[in-house]
Amino acid sequence: MRYWLMAATAAVLFAGSFAARSLLVPSSGTAAGAGSAAPGRIVSLSPGITESLFAVGAGGQVVGVTTYCNWPPEARPLPRVGAFLDTNFEAIVGLAPDLVVLMPSHRDHRAELERLGLRTEVVDQTLLEDIPASLELLGRLTGHEAEGRGAAAMLRGQITRVRDRVRGAARPRVLLSAGRDLAAKRLSEVYVAGHRTFLGQLLDAAGAENAFPDSAVDYPALSGEAILRLDPDMILEVVMSDTDIAPEDAAAAWRGLEGLRAAREDRIVVLQGAHLTIPGPRVGAALEELARAVHPQLDWAAP
Repeated sequence: MRYWLMAATAAVLFAGSFAARSLLVPSSGTAAGAGSAAPGRIVSLSPGITESLFAVGAGGQVVGVTTYCNWPPEARPLPRVGAFLDTNFEAIVGLAPDLVVLMPSHRDHRAELERLGLRTEVVDQTLLEDIPASLELLGRLTGHEAEGRGAAAMLRGQITRVRDRVRGAARPRVLLSAGRDLAAKRLSEVYVAGHRTFLGQLLDAAGAENAFPDSAVDYPALSGEAILRLDPDMILEVVMSDTDIAPEDAAAAWRGLEGLRAAREDRIVVLQGAHLTIPGPRVGAALEELARAVHPQLDWAAP
């Protein structure tokens, strides 16, 4: 599947997560504590949740993950239960989980799982500020409360460090490309991150102004002509780690937009890695990577 198509699908799912925030209902799960045993067989339906479970010390309790759960390496051998659009409920039931952890956008999935008699818990990682709290919640749910608090504190510290470092610096207008056909020599359809998205939030926390004006669409597709009209100070492109396109080749397509200020001033940066797009415990490192790209003039070695 081409990268731009995967990004378009991801955009739809992110949009669904935002819409779901106002529709959340109480989860059927309860935190592990006095009188209740921690779940021993957990199925995760999100890469971010999978990473978070391992981060709080509950990796040994995970028995099933999605197609795209490839981090940490210990998650790779685990049984797969499909992804958002092709979830295999039969496979989930076959794993005999005592807890299935979902995102807010999994409303229909949750209804089906509970119809099948499975316990579910919704964990919200939609917004940047949700992620530390999600680590604390997962720690409580799985019997690793201290580890959850520790992971959350470390992540909050990473986020605060970046925000403090960029505070007071001039905020360049940055267009964040979240997906396109990287093999194309000419830019034709580029999915960019809007203000309300997870990536848009990262961009703001990294000390940048989003060059794309607010829109009802979270990840709109822009033409080359539309990008020229926006004329951002900088292009920041996020690509998956498994692409066979070299970052310098990806950047070359942007330089083909004659008159683009970011190309003229050599401010096109291509960052590679799934961690840049997954809300989870690695978001602190992802945020710093974005901030370093946006503000290379700052002293990032300072404590």
